[in-house]
Amino acid sequence: MIDETTPRINAAERALRHARMDQAKRDGALDWSEWWQLAAKDQVLAEPTARRCEIYGEHADGDVPSAAWHARVLREKGFGEARPVWC
Repeated sequence: MIDETTPRINAAERALRHARMDQAKRDGALDWSEWWQLAAKDQVLAEPTARRCEIYGEHADGDVPSAAWHARVLREKGFGEARPVWC
């Protein structure tokens, strides 16, 4: 997850991550959007995938908003408390 206080590190990490994702796609891997579409069609994953999309929306390119954004969205969707548990 990004940290808005480190924009240069964020840019470097994003460039590296996208270069790796591009190589993986050239090697035959699914991209984020294709993976979520496939998960939505799976008998076991369809319901949790729909719930995830309802809460978070689309992160198709693999970019992940900050921990604060995730906590805010979860609280807005009805969770009483939310924070990164790895802190």
